[in-house]
Amino acid sequence: MIEQEVFDLVVAGGGPAGIGAAVAAARNGTRVLLIEKAGYLGGMATDALVPAFCPYSNGEEVVIGGIGLEILEAMKKEGYESPFYDYKPDRMKAFDWVPIDSEILKRVLDEIVIDSGCQVLLHTHVTDITCQDGFVESITVHSKEGSRLIKAKYFADCTGDADLVAMAGGAYEYGDKNGLVQAGTLCFKVANFDTERFMKYANEVGEDGNLNVASKKAKEAGEFLEGEKNVAGIALQADGVAGFNFGHVYDFYPLRASDLTRAEIEARSKIPEMIKFLRKYVPGAEKAVLVTSGPHIGLRESRRIVGEYQLTKQDYNNRMQFEDTIARYAYPIDRHAAKLEEVDHDSDDREYVASKYKNGEYYTIPFRALLPKTIKNLIVAGRTISSDRAMMGSVRVMPACFATGQAAGTAAAICTKNNQEFREINIKSLQENLRKQGSIV
Repeated sequence: MIEQEVFDLVVAGGGPAGIGAAVAAARNGTRVLLIEKAGYLGGMATDALVPAFCPYSNGEEVVIGGIGLEILEAMKKEGYESPFYDYKPDRMKAFDWVPIDSEILKRVLDEIVIDSGCQVLLHTHVTDITCQDGFVESITVHSKEGSRLIKAKYFADCTGDADLVAMAGGAYEYGDKNGLVQAGTLCFKVANFDTERFMKYANEVGEDGNLNVASKKAKEAGEFLEGEKNVAGIALQADGVAGFNFGHVYDFYPLRASDLTRAEIEARSKIPEMIKFLRKYVPGAEKAVLVTSGPHIGLRESRRIVGEYQLTKQDYNNRMQFEDTIARYAYPIDRHAAKLEEVDHDSDDREYVASKYKNGEYYTIPFRALLPKTIKNLIVAGRTISSDRAMMGSVRVMPACFATGQAAGTAAAICTKNNQEFREINIKSLQENLRKQGSIV
């Protein structure tokens, strides 16, 4: 039950970007409402069971701090310390590819968000938006109670699909030149997994997080899954439990309910074949049993806003350092195929490998990339910030979403205090405020 109908900031979307925005704004004294369609917070980490966080470091130092790092550390206190990446010299074990315990994470997020003073509405969808002269005046939300109107001075679109921007008539880009987006993946967990046996095997043969050794053997025997290059990811989430980012659904439109329905059903139908592969080719998984699949298929791509600045692949290659930076990151350009015929069965993901930085390198994200053109009191965070499709392949992952979210929420708090538009904000003041909160700018 929300206590009022008018807020300083309304945040739509309770994934990493929305959490970063809501907590940052609330901690800075702003009246915040966070709206989430699921019954819990966390986005792809909990609603899609993505098994591990992408790197928080650049191999030499942590590049994602603030609220995102706080959440990672809080989850780790209760969680399992995976032995899997002990032998990988290019990673910082404590910060890179940390397994996600979705149940611990749900509780951690509940506590951090509520303790910040933010109000939360779960099981709630944004269905409409009212704009006047470039300003969002209100949104309409729907839940079991019916529809209601909520007003605010500022709004943050952290939906992962730029839903508010689209509803407000803002400009955006979608997918590639043919209107296709990266394949979706239904992640899943298995139990009865012999962790000790798996680690012995992994160390002996040099198995990696994509199970490339096992995948190669299955391919040579003609027994690997059609349309798959390798396993996109395994994470040891507890002793005897492993999570998998495995399997793709191609050529679908994730903004259409009928396509999402088809994708969910198709993805679930593939899981028995994946379990069969694991039992036969991955030592330690011989008796593995499926525990659960994600409540929602994992989505990698949809809309990208047209903002005041568009981050590009050239910016990535140039390791750009912007004057209005609000975060730094270093993850490679990671784009999965959009169509089955694009999958190259005979090579690694060449763009991912070729784009990897040397340890210690990073790029920065400018504040202008969070600002949609023509809409004055709406800010965007997460994978839909203004970027070209290649750059989105790096900024789309959860650590970067926490960071852009924290910047969006902090900016909203400053603008509330100064009664100004986002474009009028003093960048030095924003950067200093972010540093005080532990962000790495």
